[in-house]
Amino acid sequence: MPVSVGSKRVLLHSAEKGWSLEPAIVQIDGTTIRGIKTHPNAEQITATSHWFGDDLVTPGFVDAHTHLALGFIRGRATASKQLPGNLVEDVFFKLEEKITPADVGAFSRVGAYECMLAGTTYVWDHYYHGDAVADAMMQVGLTGTVAATLQDISGPGKNDWETNLAFTQALHGSEYHAQLGITAAIGPHATDTVSEELWRKILDLSEKDDLPIHCHVAQSPEEFNRIHGQYGCTPVDFLRRAGVFENRAAKHLVHMIYASQKDLALCRSPEVRLVACPHSQLIFQFPAAYLEWWRNNLNWAVGTDCAASNDSLRVQAEMRTIATWPMASISHSLEFNEFRRSPSTIQAQGLNALRHTLRDEAQRTIPQEKILNSLFFGCANGPVAGGRTQGLTPGGMANLVVWNWEDPVFWPGQAPLHSLIFSDIQPALKGLMTLGRWRGTLGDVRRSVLGSSDYKAARREATERLNNLLDRAGL
Repeated sequence: MPVSVGSKRVLLHSAEKGWSLEPAIVQIDGTTIRGIKTHPNAEQITATSHWFGDDLVTPGFVDAHTHLALGFIRGRATASKQLPGNLVEDVFFKLEEKITPADVGAFSRVGAYECMLAGTTYVWDHYYHGDAVADAMMQVGLTGTVAATLQDISGPGKNDWETNLAFTQALHGSEYHAQLGITAAIGPHATDTVSEELWRKILDLSEKDDLPIHCHVAQSPEEFNRIHGQYGCTPVDFLRRAGVFENRAAKHLVHMIYASQKDLALCRSPEVRLVACPHSQLIFQFPAAYLEWWRNNLNWAVGTDCAASNDSLRVQAEMRTIATWPMASISHSLEFNEFRRSPSTIQAQGLNALRHTLRDEAQRTIPQEKILNSLFFGCANGPVAGGRTQGLTPGGMANLVVWNWEDPVFWPGQAPLHSLIFSDIQPALKGLMTLGRWRGTLGDVRRSVLGSSDYKAARREATERLNNLLDRAGL
């Protein structure tokens, strides 16, 4: 049955206006948005299934890179007095070698609930046992792209790459999954865990079926050293030699920490999207050179990575960090070091001048428009033609969120788009819809979801499976 959702403040996007809040009604048929009526009259408002008055209606958030299941390691690394040299290899891999598909499904369900209660309705997930991840997402109602991890040199999935590749092909051709908001990407784990032979298979399949490639790249010194030691080049240049940048499909290159200026120059094509995970990178390594991404006008997006190295799956919280990132560089600048050594009014004036320069550069290279694009499209350059994350537009998935305008996080209400980037808006969650279905109870989403038998059963199973996994791993 058709449903309509509207308010005086619906967040819409157009090529002419960019992002704007307008009185509008979103018309939904099944899982899809069929139309948008802007500036509706009184009769149209009366006929609307759900009219929210002053409340804010937005698309759901898009998390451009995450591992839903990895919440099972939350706090295990960051709570240690001394972090390991390589969080992925020294901590994650040791537990993941013991993990089962049923474990992944149980852990992913809890992760999916966490995402949705933060306003995220679409994720790009990359993990082992992709079929279990996809099933978990469908059970909870989360939509997204699933990249089943492929690795054949090292890592917990090195003996399962054929199974995962076959699953990727099956998922790509599955109309059933597509109707439930789940599509496929090819998920090579990293440049040092995937052989040249497997890279050739990946590129052939990607090119033939126009499948996106979703891969960790240059994420650790170990990865850099292995590739440089074997091939005499950087991980990004290894991808160039393998033919990745000649491939016409979309490419999500995640982290890009150990990347040179020449590496960034290879990433200028519109099909390449660099994915920043700032809070996670602060834990497992250090943040990539985002300023250089923006100065080179590269396409980018933002992800949470995972609760294991972030402790949060709230992608909206990452946007405030991205928006203010240029200013953080001042504390480590030559100008500030000089001021610390020899403080003077001249040095202070120089620092202030640097602050103004970086602020102006930030407004020019990472304007509000691009940050909102990443948050709602998963792509700073705007919606991708034919993509699944199109915002509130006809033909797009019926994924939307209603925010309580009376919540103090929006007061005094003069800059609501600014609030979507900078404020802690999670408490204002009033309504959550994915695929045309309300999740939880309108006006009481969090309490109703957490009190549901489905969530309680999911959390109970995940806890039991985690305890068994830790026993098997000797922890």
